[in-house]
Amino acid sequence: MSEEFANCASMTLRRAARQISQFYDRKLQQGGLRNTQFSLLVMLRYLEPVSISELAEHLGMDRSTLTRNAKLLAQNALIEERPSEDGRVRLLALTEDGQSAVDELAPMWREAQQDFLARFGAERWERLRAELRAVEELISKS
Repeated sequence: MSEEFANCASMTLRRAARQISQFYDRKLQQGGLRNTQFSLLVMLRYLEPVSISELAEHLGMDRSTLTRNAKLLAQNALIEERPSEDGRVRLLALTEDGQSAVDELAPMWREAQQDFLARFGAERWERLRAELRAVEELISKS
C-alpha cells in the first residue's frame, strides 16, 4: 500500500473503530446484543420517545442504518414505535424488555469499558476523546 493511502484518516479511523467495536461486542455477546444495538438502546433510554432523525443525529448514524438496526430491535420486542402528536413522525421508545436488556448488559459494558481503559490508559483516552470530538466538530462544519 502506498504511503499516501496508508496515512488515510478515514481508513485509519474506520479500522480502529471496527477493532474497538469488536472488543465491546465480545464482552456483550453473552447478553445477545452487539455494541451498536446496546448503544442505540442506551441512547434511547435517555431520549425517549424520540424521532428516528433525532436519534440518528445523536448517534452519528444515517437514518437508513438506524432504521435497519431499529427494525431488528423491534422484532425482538426491545423497542417500539409510538405515534407523534402530528402523526407524521415515528417515535421510538424502549419496551419493558428493552429496559431490562439495558440493565442486564450494563455490567458487561462496564467491564468492557474498564478493560479498555486499563489497556489504553484513562488519561490517554481522555486526550484521544478530546481530539476525536475536535475532529467531529471540524468535519461537521464542512
